[in-house]
Amino acid sequence: MGACKSTQFGCCIAIDHDESIVLNKPTGKEIRNGPGWFCFPNWWEARVVKSIALQNNQFIIVKHVIDPNDTGKSHSQHDMPLKKRITTTEKDDLLNDSEMKLIEIIRGPQIYKRRNPYDQISEVKSMLNLSSTQYVIVTDKGTGVKRVECGPQLFCPRPYDEIGEIQNMYNLSSTQYLIVTDQSTGERSTVSGPKLFLPKAYDQISPIYSYVVLNHTQYCRIIESRTGVMRIEKGPKTFALGPYEALMRIDNHDIFDIINIDTENAVLVKNLDTGLDELITTPQKFIPSFTQKFMEIRNLIKLAPYENMILIDKDGQHILKNGMKDKSFFIYPYQQIYMQQWSNDLKKDHRSTVQVDRFDTRNQYMDYEFLVRTADNVEIILDVSIFWQITDLYKLVLVTQDPPEDICNHTRSEILSQVSKYNMKEFMELPNSKLISSVNSDNNDSFYESRGVNVIRVEVLQKRCKDPEIQKIFKQIIDEKTNRIKNIEKQEAENEIKLRDLNGQIEAEKLVGTLLKIKKENERQENQADGIAEGSRIQNFIANLGDDMPLEKKLQIYFDVQNTKRLDLLSQSKTTLYLTPKDVDTKVINLNTMYPPNATPIPTDVKAKISLDI
Repeated sequence: MGACKSTQFGCCIAIDHDESIVLNKPTGKEIRNGPGWFCFPNWWEARVVKSIALQNNQFIIVKHVIDPNDTGKSHSQHDMPLKKRITTTEKDDLLNDSEMKLIEIIRGPQIYKRRNPYDQISEVKSMLNLSSTQYVIVTDKGTGVKRVECGPQLFCPRPYDEIGEIQNMYNLSSTQYLIVTDQSTGERSTVSGPKLFLPKAYDQISPIYSYVVLNHTQYCRIIESRTGVMRIEKGPKTFALGPYEALMRIDNHDIFDIINIDTENAVLVKNLDTGLDELITTPQKFIPSFTQKFMEIRNLIKLAPYENMILIDKDGQHILKNGMKDKSFFIYPYQQIYMQQWSNDLKKDHRSTVQVDRFDTRNQYMDYEFLVRTADNVEIILDVSIFWQITDLYKLVLVTQDPPEDICNHTRSEILSQVSKYNMKEFMELPNSKLISSVNSDNNDSFYESRGVNVIRVEVLQKRCKDPEIQKIFKQIIDEKTNRIKNIEKQEAENEIKLRDLNGQIEAEKLVGTLLKIKKENERQENQADGIAEGSRIQNFIANLGDDMPLEKKLQIYFDVQNTKRLDLLSQSKTTLYLTPKDVDTKVINLNTMYPPNATPIPTDVKAKISLDI
């Protein structure tokens, strides 16, 4: 700003090219732009203002205010004409005035200088930088009309524009869609991907939905809300719902599995037109129609040859299914399986039960425990095992609901009638066969026959006193008796062992004598054989000496040869043996002098053996 000089009659101010001066005169306000010197009287008020520099992404809002004190007088060329600019509201006549707007938007880039001293200028604002995937909804407050401004652009609002929030466009993939509702007409439409969707000004957008995906074993039901028409879509398929379509939910499910009906499975449905139940057993890939309501899948029931079942039809009649005849079957509509609750606890008091729908006709065991009282008022607990069988299922179903309980109660009643005749000692020693003789069904008892069962055998497993002290005494008596029997059996066993030991020794001695006889006989026979062999050898030796030599000489030669053999054996041994000449009885002879030249020659083997240097 230039310097201000005061004089006696006024004041002069120098302003730059980017400055303006606002003069407040008695007739009104006036604005003058620089550069230059401006002189004015001292009674005028002056205010210097800066011009506004706007960049290309900036703007300001200028509100043109009319001087309410204006009387239509003439003004200088720097004053703005105020004719026809007085209005009761900000939006009436001046909005359609082609020459001037009540509110004006000044966009950059430029240097804005005030033109009207009464203008109200906002602060510098930035334009909206919209990318290629953004948009904003703008409402004209003067007309109420909405419009959409989308990127990419630098958006500068118009006068009276109300700007909403910047929003992103809807990027829909190939498996996504959304529902668009035009609030101006109420019409709906479906927008499917892949797409970058830009809504219109009056569009109401739903959340982004995923396509309905159905595999080859699934289906769904769709209803059109405007017409109420329903349709079925089955896989494999992916699709988007229409603007007025919705998936029908049944039992919190909107996608259902296609039902495989085969020889093992059937489907029970209710016909919504007639209200009747139907069982579909034809093998197929089954999808219920719109007039059918799926109830349940019913499996094929298979019975073993020993199993039976009872079915109840809608009239209450019992239908028997026997495993020998009806090996497999389906339960048809309005039929239900008859079931009983059987006691399975040890006391058979129906406190613990098991559900029975298949009746086994084989023999079966069950254990039962109950309390009896003897004639001397001693309480005894009996554990019995009952072997029983179902013989007539119709009678069993008609007469009783819990056959094990009835059988056990009857068994207890029969045993109680026997126990009351004996005291404790007699009862404990009573044979089990006599105790249970009246329980078996062989005694013309109509109780079992009326219930269609047969008790084959009842066995007493254990007897014990309820009172621990009595049981302790009874146990001592049993232990003493057991020990006595045990000792007797032990002594008998020892005697038997001794007897067997003696018998064993006797038999052993007999066998030893037999063995000795056999050995002696064998030795005699061996000696006899050796003697015959030795005699034959000696006879051959003597015969080979010739007939001219006397027998005594031959025998003498034989004995000498035998002694020579003994000496030969001694010479070959490493053992030292001390003998007297008498014991050896050694002689040195010359066989040549004993045999004349014309005599029979001496055998070579004999000569080699007796030609020893002793």
